[in-house]
Amino acid sequence: MNKENKFLIFAVEYYRDKKNLTGRQVAKLFSKHDIYRMIIDNYFLYHIESPDNFVAEIDEAIASIPEK
Repeated sequence: MNKENKFLIFAVEYYRDKKNLTGRQVAKLFSKHDIYRMIIDNYFLYHIESPDNFVAEIDEAIASIPEK
């Protein structure tokens, strides 16, 4: 497994814990809003900063995407 995918797992678990969600809820939310791609695309930034920063950016991205 490459480092980006390892970080993706960490990010999902960190977000799940911070938001007190189930894994299923996070998977649905991330799939719906293409957050998995956002995390992978921003790996080089996210892996060196505080995890709370990527949680805030994920929340902003979700809030900025209109409901389908």
